[in-house]
Amino acid sequence: MTTRRDAIRALAAIAALPLVERLGATELEDVWRRANTLAAPRALTGAEYQIVVHAAERIIPRTTTPGATDARVADFIDVMLADWYDAPDRARFKTGLGALDDSAITLTGRRFVLADERQQIKLLETLDRELSVRRQTREAGADDHWFAVLKHLTIWGYYTSRPGIVEELRVQLVPGRYDGNARY
Repeated sequence: MTTRRDAIRALAAIAALPLVERLGATELEDVWRRANTLAAPRALTGAEYQIVVHAAERIIPRTTTPGATDARVADFIDVMLADWYDAPDRARFKTGLGALDDSAITLTGRRFVLADERQQIKLLETLDRELSVRRQTREAGADDHWFAVLKHLTIWGYYTSRPGIVEELRVQLVPGRYDGNARY
């Protein structure tokens, strides 16, 4: 039986291929270095950051392996938004977080981060269904929808993090450095 995590792992492997071309290993290492030294969010407000923490953990929850929170995915997302996304894309993402919070208040009477796990999942599943419809109807900009960006960055951040690589994918990292341009 295939679990949701198995499906995400397979999709992550497929999705990672074109991403490697856009953001090379050195650049990705730099993003993670900055994410791991993050004192305070740079692109997100404290409230937005907490929404990302909770949403990412619902997308990749802790099970027998680490979840998105363990992998510090929210820090990764904040660094990506601050350093790699332009102002309109960042604004669209932040507006989406606000809309998620508003939807949570309407549905539960509480902000997204104060809603219980079941309610948070219900809200995210609704967004996921809406995104699927947009993609199936080939709606322009569907892949740029803020929720598509959240899912993309959550999966990318998780599966390029040390917990994602070592504990989830069980890849043995070899110490040292590979330099393909070394003199011989």
